[in-house]
Amino acid sequence: MKQIITLMAAFAALALLAGCTQGPGCSDSKDAFLQDYFNLVEEAAAANLPVSDSRWKKYDERFRAYVEECYDLYEPELSGKERRRFWAKSMKYYAERYGGGALQELGDKKEKAAGKVKEEVEKIWKDAGEALDEATGKSKPIIQLKPGQAETE
Repeated sequence: MKQIITLMAAFAALALLAGCTQGPGCSDSKDAFLQDYFNLVEEAAAANLPVSDSRWKKYDERFRAYVEECYDLYEPELSGKERRRFWAKSMKYYAERYGGGALQELGDKKEKAAGKVKEEVEKIWKDAGEALDEATGKSKPIIQLKPGQAETE
C-alpha cells in the first residue's frame, strides 16, 4: 500500500512539474488571449528597460509564444479590427524593446517572431515603418470615423 501511495505522489509531482514547464498559456478564449497579450505589451512598456537589459528575456519569451504559437489558434475568430490592433501592439512591443532599431530588427528576421510580425504587418499597412508610426502615436490614421459610423472589417 505504501508503494502505491508513493507511486501516486511521484506521478502527481511529475504532472505538476510538466504543467509548470509549458510556458505561457494561450488563454481559454479569444477575448482573454487578446487582453493577456495587450497586458504583456503594456507591462513591458511600463518596465521602461534599456534595450540591452537582460530582464527583457522574460518578456521576449512570452511575446514569442503569443506571436508564434497562440495567435494561430485564435486568428480565425479575430475581426479585421482585432487583427490590426494585435499587430499594432506587436509593433509597439518592438518599438519599446529595440528603440530606434525596431525596423532593423524586423528587417533582419533573425527570429521566427520577427518574420511573422513583419509579414502580418505588411498585410495590413503598406510597410512596417507606417505601422510603427501608428503604433507609437507618431501618425494619425488617415480615415477618421464620424460619430455613429462603424468601422468596416
